[in-house]
Amino acid sequence: MSLTFENGTEMPALGFGTWRAPNEEVEKALNEALEAGYRHIDTAPVYLNEKTIGNVLKEWLDAGRLTREELFIVTKLPPHGTRAATVEKFLRRSLDDLQLEYVDLYHVHVPFTVPEVDGPFLMDDNGDIVLETTTDHVALWKVGNNLITL
Repeated sequence: MSLTFENGTEMPALGFGTWRAPNEEVEKALNEALEAGYRHIDTAPVYLNEKTIGNVLKEWLDAGRLTREELFIVTKLPPHGTRAATVEKFLRRSLDDLQLEYVDLYHVHVPFTVPEVDGPFLMDDNGDIVLETTTDHVALWKVGNNLITL
């Protein structure tokens, strides 16, 4: 069963989520999910496992067990990338990690922006995640819309 978008693109209704699964676990689980017939794979940079997911997908594609067209891959713009100026950088990073030329759906992961830092989110003295004061959702949409043919 699939869902059809306005542009005719079909998305399998049932997706395989990879939320924060450790690399060894996601490698085994993704192989089993693909073997069982899952074709909609949901991932994100903040799950910290896109490189492993990319390795598994590459193995399946290189072995001819799947074609890219059979897959529906979803990833997300991370919270520290929700600025118009960094959308392309983070999309390209996900594409590199996933070892793909395109993703089928690219979400904005959260409706807010956090400072871009190496490592975990920046926290204040109370242990709360530091948020930036504004997130320009219209600018994000415009940049993302222009990257459709990236």
